[in-house]
Amino acid sequence: MNPTDLTTILAETSTQASWAESALFWVLAGACLLATIGVVISKEIVRTAMCLLGTLVATAGLYLLLGGYFLAAVQLIVYAGGTLVLIVFGVMLTGRSSWANFQARRGELLAGTVVCAVLLVALLKILLSTPWPAASGQFPEAPVARIGQELLGGYLVPFEVASILLLVVMIGAAFLARPIRRSRRGERPKT
Repeated sequence: MNPTDLTTILAETSTQASWAESALFWVLAGACLLATIGVVISKEIVRTAMCLLGTLVATAGLYLLLGGYFLAAVQLIVYAGGTLVLIVFGVMLTGRSSWANFQARRGELLAGTVVCAVLLVALLKILLSTPWPAASGQFPEAPVARIGQELLGGYLVPFEVASILLLVVMIGAAFLARPIRRSRRGERPKT
């Protein structure tokens, strides 16, 4: 086999891989978009949580496609695993039905539409006015060990404050959702 044949084979393999990566990107982006739309339009809280799970998993897939393996793992563990479970438990701890419908009022829809329009205009202005550098095709080197050292070194205090804050929120939700006990005479006991 001469070097020209090898170069041709490598070029064809690269083209096929890039086609597969492009197809996978569009599948993941479409899944992310559809799941996000499901989060916005769903009227049942459990379905909203499941659509949020689909959005988070598709985003993790996009991170994997970009080579951000650590970020994809954090996305799945922290957001899909932790935050989503916290949301579902929060729904279960409240006294309402998990399948309760919620309907936005007209004023809330109007306020949401105005905020979204303002954010869209601001985002488009920033995107169109920023001089973006040309892509070099190289990713900066960020090994997982260095990320861990930074996270548990210089960023240890904010990391621990965030974990304590989540613990306080969980305890507060459990406290607020506890059933109110009544005494035998029908009056509320002192807490």
